[in-house]
Amino acid sequence: MTVKDALRTAARMLGEAGCGEPAVDSELLLMRVLGLERYEMHMAATSVLPADRLEEFLSLAAARAGRTPLQHVTGEAWFMGRRFLSSPDALIPRQDTEATVEAFLSSLPGSPSRLLDVGTGSGIIAITLAIEFPECTVAGCDISRRALSLASSNAALHAPADPLWILGDLTGPFRAGFDGIVANLPYIPTDEIDSLEPEVRLADPRESLDGGPDGMLLIRRLIEEAGSLLRRGGVLALEAAGRQPAILADEMSAAGTWASVRAGADLSGRPRWITAVRT
Repeated sequence: MTVKDALRTAARMLGEAGCGEPAVDSELLLMRVLGLERYEMHMAATSVLPADRLEEFLSLAAARAGRTPLQHVTGEAWFMGRRFLSSPDALIPRQDTEATVEAFLSSLPGSPSRLLDVGTGSGIIAITLAIEFPECTVAGCDISRRALSLASSNAALHAPADPLWILGDLTGPFRAGFDGIVANLPYIPTDEIDSLEPEVRLADPRESLDGGPDGMLLIRRLIEEAGSLLRRGGVLALEAAGRQPAILADEMSAAGTWASVRAGADLSGRPRWITAVRT
């Protein structure tokens, strides 16, 4: 079977299974199997695939057709231009979160000394911060030991970036003195989880999705706790979705603890983040 025919076969398989971008996923899977860039793969479109490579490719395509997320099939995900490991032990890194991190970075003081990523999961945000601010102490906290193990493995890929990985519930293990706190906490309302795509509701840990009745239970807890941990002028950045950013921004503006409260969107124009400065 040629490269072109293999891609068509896999795309048809994924399309019939209801995968959202069957042609794109097929290309990404074959690129991984062949170790080629997209343009190299298409230049070899009429080449016949070796039997072992074809078998490997169709096996990966079958896993994807079973609605296993692409990131779990390949074992990797890309975030802000960097490769990270991805597994069922933590929320899959998604491009939407890049907007939250960029908003956080643009709001921070020029040379922060202590930063905290709450609910760090696979560690992508904490590692990004450690790379951006190599002289800064960065900590990533999570309630899941397995997530922290994955985060540690990801940090090893991006040495010398080496955040502190702390097991704990929200900010419980920490004391005051942070210049910035960022969090992508669960924000899906409990009764909406079962309606999510299989790639999300069956692959991401439930505790990484369930944000309580209105999706903002943990976020509101963090807002309350963060006020006592941030220095004056310190920045809090949160990820949320739908009407949540506007609601949270209004609540924070009325609280008196926060100034310069902003809510913004991701690259798709969907509400995605809130930033605020500790008064």
